[in-house]
Amino acid sequence: MTQTTVSAPAAPATPGTPAWVERVFTARRSTPRAAFWSAFVALFAVSALWAVSNPLMASVDEPAHVVKAAATVRGAEDLSPDGAENGIGVVELPNLYLQLSLYPNCFAFDPDQPASCQPDLSGDIDTPTPVQTSAINYNPLYYAIVGLPSLLPGGGEHTVLLMRLVNAALASLVLALAVRTIVELRTRRWLGLALLLPVTPTVVNLLGSVNPQSIEVTGAALLWVALLALLHSPDAALTPRRLVRVGIAALLLANARSLGPFFAALIVVLCVASVPWSTLREVFRDRRLWWGVAAGVAACAVGTAWIFGASAVPDGGGSGIPLRDAVTFTLGNTSAYVQQLISALGWLDVAVPVWLYLLAAATIGFVVFLAWALGRSRDRLLLAGLALVVFALPIAFQAAQAQSIGFFWQGRYIFPLSVGFVLLAGLVVSRAADVLPGWLHTNLLATLGVGLVAVNVAAFAVNMHRYVNGAAGGWFSTDADSWAPVAHPLVLAALYTAAWAALVVVVLRATSGDDRRRALTSAETSDR
Repeated sequence: MTQTTVSAPAAPATPGTPAWVERVFTARRSTPRAAFWSAFVALFAVSALWAVSNPLMASVDEPAHVVKAAATVRGAEDLSPDGAENGIGVVELPNLYLQLSLYPNCFAFDPDQPASCQPDLSGDIDTPTPVQTSAINYNPLYYAIVGLPSLLPGGGEHTVLLMRLVNAALASLVLALAVRTIVELRTRRWLGLALLLPVTPTVVNLLGSVNPQSIEVTGAALLWVALLALLHSPDAALTPRRLVRVGIAALLLANARSLGPFFAALIVVLCVASVPWSTLREVFRDRRLWWGVAAGVAACAVGTAWIFGASAVPDGGGSGIPLRDAVTFTLGNTSAYVQQLISALGWLDVAVPVWLYLLAAATIGFVVFLAWALGRSRDRLLLAGLALVVFALPIAFQAAQAQSIGFFWQGRYIFPLSVGFVLLAGLVVSRAADVLPGWLHTNLLATLGVGLVAVNVAAFAVNMHRYVNGAAGGWFSTDADSWAPVAHPLVLAALYTAAWAALVVVVLRATSGDDRRRALTSAETSDR
């Protein structure tokens, strides 16, 4: 008599995991090249949607940067009588740029005023006109790229939009290179998320505006990732491309703003401190790394030479603020600077709800605390030291400059280091991935990814509401006084949500696959 045995159904690989999450994390791993292009498209979609959904000049200092960009590509010289010693210069440009620079005057610092108050362009916009800019002494590298659209014929408001899109494309390319570098690693499971978590609404606002800090932040992220890859996952076949990325990142970071060379040097020191001396000595036996060191030093030297040669750090003539008052003021504003790392929109006049700050802090803080719990003594010491540096540097910089130019610090200025703080935490958790079961990794990454999307979409909606109807205006109706973006706000919000969801899926699918599956070999990655 034949017995029929009925086998029990196989247990799911990831208990309690939704089917869509399973599809994301069990899909075939992307090749580095595919991951790069997919990440670039998604990043550009996010940045470009912000760029076209935000009123012109509705970002801190954007008028000054637009004028500087237009002047740089035209070779316009400073006409100010004092040689811009105080950081304010005058250049001769088409009248268009004078009118554009006045756009924010009617709504900046007034959260209840919609952007519909912006005047229309009038008169001959091509007439040569003196225009002021507070960015006159900034390094021209960034402006020579984003200013190119201003040379196109038929200038108008679309010129600024094109500048924003060039900025978005450049920054997205740099971040996509960081994604590709992570995909080429074997230990990478949490690094993709760690790269995205610092892309807060503040960063997206920079990516969608004309502001050199966009390449400062993205350049710093690429520098962190490329250096950590070189030191923690040496691979002879990948060393040349990693060195090229280090050079690109150092060039962008060191030549973006006046603190760039300092941040670049400090990032190198912190990355070197993250590995034992024996590992460092073994890595540097590859003589090709010395070429990378030379390229980084040269990039920082160029940036430093410009800072001192062009007086890029302005002298305000003296504010009379005592050193003690500067230190006390900066300490008292520490929480505000932390909030600005998450959301500093418009002219710092867009108030997002408290729960958004809490959700953003929870998603980032979870990864940091997990790294602290799973890390080794060296990891904890480095994380604690970097946290102290992120806390102390604003005090040191503002105290040193307050007596000359007054209080100037904004939370976003410390992004080049705070980005690395999250990346280091992600590296530590990735390295200890075997401690936690695979299904738990999957659920945690998916949950944090959803939180990341929620934070950015909510900030987008609040920012648009502020400019369409004013902070005190209605949410679901418009009238004759409302500002009209390029499409209906609900359509733009839906597209932005889809873009962020696509970005998270693309990056997590490429970087967070189960490490137990076969990783790509060096030969495969070098061919793709």
